[in-house]
Parts: sequence; structure tokens; C-alpha cells
Amino acid sequence: MKFHSPMIIVADIEKSKSFYTGVLNEAISLDLGGYVVMGGFAMMSRDTWREQTKDDLVPEKGAARCFELYFEESMLDDFVAGLQKTDVGVFQALTEAPWGQRTVRLLDPDGHVVEVSEPMEEVVRRLLASGMSPQEASEKTMMPVEFVTECAAGRGKAGL
Repeated sequence: MKFHSPMIIVADIEKSKSFYTGVLNEAISLDLGGYVVMGGFAMMSRDTWREQTKDDLVPEKGAARCFELYFEESMLDDFVAGLQKTDVGVFQALTEAPWGQRTVRLLDPDGHVVEVSEPMEEVVRRLLASGMSPQEASEKTMMPVEFVTECAAGRGKAGL
């Protein structure tokens, strides 16, 4: 497993993008509307967070659930099976997002959210193995066809 990036939850994603790009000179590497990846972290709108997690406990200002730590694990099924042997609190059981990525969310000892997801390269490979065409996998995952082609060839661009 490797740590991927922190993600903060923001009230106004356009205002946050403007701040991080304009004030701190961060570059946006991926903008999916409610989810934006900057240089070394990501941000998600409060509404997108609520839609994805069904979590209504996100306060309007401050608190522990205004960010999560994001990890990727290629052997996600093994990781989830191993959780059953621990006393780690699962905040959100293994779920599949509309773009095909599978995720489990945990709470650390202080109640901070930790997300463990399969890398998008693995998502693409799984979708291709299920019979999807590269174009279908690209549309499902919102990843460029070039990325899907790289994944199909056993390469893939780590870090997305």
C-alpha cells in the first residue's frame, strides 16, 4: 500500500480552486467538477462528499470530517478481508463508485476518515477483464482512452 494524497472537503470548490491556484500557485492536474486534484492533494465539494458517502455529519465549518487521508491498495479484497481480523472501525463498507473504483473508509483512533481505494489502473484492468471495450472503460472511469490503453498493455500511469 502507498499513501496517495490528503483530500480536504470544501464548501465552495470554485472559491477553493481560485485560492489554491491564485494564491498558492498550485496547478490543477485533474478537475472533475466536484473533485479536483492539485499537485500533492485533492479537494472535494461538501455536496459531492455527502452524495458519495451518505455522511450528513460534515459540519458547515471545521471538524475532523472535513478531510480524509487517501491510500491506494492493489490487493483491496485481501486488505478488506484482513480488516475483519482487527478492531478497526469501518466507517463505510466496501462500495463501488459510479466510475468503477472500489473503496472502503475507516476511522482512525481519533475519528479521522481514512479511505483505501484500488488504484485506477486496477479499476481499468478489472473493467477490461469483465468484457468492456477500451472506449467503454474510458467512459465509465472518466479516464482518457490513452490511460486505458496503457493499462491494458500492463503499464498505466501511476498516481491518478
